[in-house]
Amino acid sequence: MHNFMRRAQRGMSLIEVLVAIAIGMIGILIMTQAYLTSDEFNKATLGAGGAQTNGNVALFTLEREARMAGYGFNSASALECGTINWSYNGQYSGNLPGGTLPNIELAPVVITSAPNTPDQITIMYATGEQRVTPGTLSKTMPSASSVLDVDGTSGFNDNDLVLLVNKTPPISCTLVQLTSILAGSQKLQHNPGGSAPYNPPGAGLFPAYQKNDSVFNLGNPIVRNYAVVNNSLRVTEAFVNAATPGAGTLDLVDGIVDMRALYGKDTNNDGVVDVYNNVKPTNAAGWMQVLSLRVSVVARVGHYEKPSGANCEATTTNLTYTYENPVGTPQTGTFDWTDLTAAGNPASCYRYRVFETTVPLRNMIWRYA
Repeated sequence: MHNFMRRAQRGMSLIEVLVAIAIGMIGILIMTQAYLTSDEFNKATLGAGGAQTNGNVALFTLEREARMAGYGFNSASALECGTINWSYNGQYSGNLPGGTLPNIELAPVVITSAPNTPDQITIMYATGEQRVTPGTLSKTMPSASSVLDVDGTSGFNDNDLVLLVNKTPPISCTLVQLTSILAGSQKLQHNPGGSAPYNPPGAGLFPAYQKNDSVFNLGNPIVRNYAVVNNSLRVTEAFVNAATPGAGTLDLVDGIVDMRALYGKDTNNDGVVDVYNNVKPTNAAGWMQVLSLRVSVVARVGHYEKPSGANCEATTTNLTYTYENPVGTPQTGTFDWTDLTAAGNPASCYRYRVFETTVPLRNMIWRYA
């Protein structure tokens, strides 16, 4: 009896312990694999959701801005101008001798394209409580620094930025800042000084303007450039940066890796867009044909997918965008990327989302002249 009790209390054998450990390790491996699979799925889901949000926000921002494009100067007489003469604190725009400030083209939307580089979109519009139709000079300016005699001061306010546009070739336009409204004598003053940094002393390099030339009130104009920089959608405001360098540059949306834009043009003046392309108009007649803006952005899913073999397979085809050109005929454009099927291309380790929209330029559609 005593020997039987001793045998019953000897415990598990080595083989039994090893079997138990093996079963436990198999269970741990299964649970670890399940956790890793679940975590990978969660990351992919969250990454896809983030890309969806980023793409929608980027597209909404561009669409909202483009709807305002051209407000305040949507006239053939203004759009013939080209590059604006402007100054800030004694510095001049690059189109003037010795100018260091960025050139600003008077246009509702300017698309800047270069091979293998995301497009840039510059949008311009007037703001503030100003007259919508332009004023007219009632007298020729004796000099570029003279006050402006106009056909009426209604709709002009102190500190407004106004654009002087001549009507005889070669067409030029100059931006000045109003310092005083003399309603009784129908005059607009644009004196230089600390409170008017856009007016150079003695008018500087600015030209004088003639009787019947136009005066467009831009209020506090907006000139915003949108570009893809370091996988983010970046906006740069020209006038804000002139006042405080760097203050007008902001990264808006992360995860945006490419952007393409096209002008929608009405080539036969029937009010319907006939062709989409990125060829920038060179005169007022060309700008008056631009009725819409086609925008496509690419958002990258932030989740890196490891290759199952030698190369990644998350995205193995080049990304495309679609549009109709001419009306009713689907067309396809391809983003200028390196081939995503190329061996070892790290871009193929990510997934992408393409977002597209066409924005009617209402201020160009409803232009007054």
